[in-house]
Amino acid sequence: MNRENKREIIIAQLIANTRRKKRPNNLIQIAGEIRWLENDLGSLKAVSETIGISTDMLGQFLSVERLCPEVQKLVEERKIDLVNVVHYMRNFDAKAQRVIAGEVIAGRLSGNDIRVLAPLRKSLPDLTIKQLISRVEKSRNIRVYVAYFLIPQRLKDTERLKRRFEKIVGKTEIVSFSVKNRIGTLELTTIGRKKIRKAAKERNLSLRKFIDMIMQE
Repeated sequence: MNRENKREIIIAQLIANTRRKKRPNNLIQIAGEIRWLENDLGSLKAVSETIGISTDMLGQFLSVERLCPEVQKLVEERKIDLVNVVHYMRNFDAKAQRVIAGEVIAGRLSGNDIRVLAPLRKSLPDLTIKQLISRVEKSRNIRVYVAYFLIPQRLKDTERLKRRFEKIVGKTEIVSFSVKNRIGTLELTTIGRKKIRKAAKERNLSLRKFIDMIMQE
């Protein structure tokens, strides 16, 4: 088979694998085909334009490359077969990946659960992965409230900002805190939301103005 024919076959397979809920192939095979086409066309952007999938989505499929061999084997066997699960698992070391994989296969962890695990591990570094998973499982039914806010350019120390929120609501009431492209995202438990609203009320401020005030301190 010449290269041109192989390219056409791989393009067709990638379209079939990235636009359907029921994928013909496993994520290991899909990642391999993405890399082959990237090498053939010269860039991931060219792959994106050819098959009509964003580079971000292609990156999610390629997350499987960052899993340890044992977990990759489970993906190859399709015991783990969800893109978001693989994408979030890439943030953990091999030992944690193996533990998480076992929980996923047993049906005790979802992709959304794993998404919460990564920031939780950063905020509670002394806990083992099993302890963190236990926390996620226990808090699964706790409603999460999300606040978005623009980070001022002069505010460089976002970790210090996180500590300010922790001082107000308590470390355990923050589900996650992240900053990307100057947009801050704060996820709070129900108790955390009540605490920050109470603090705002005590200062006769709306929640939005209170958060703005915290960033000015």
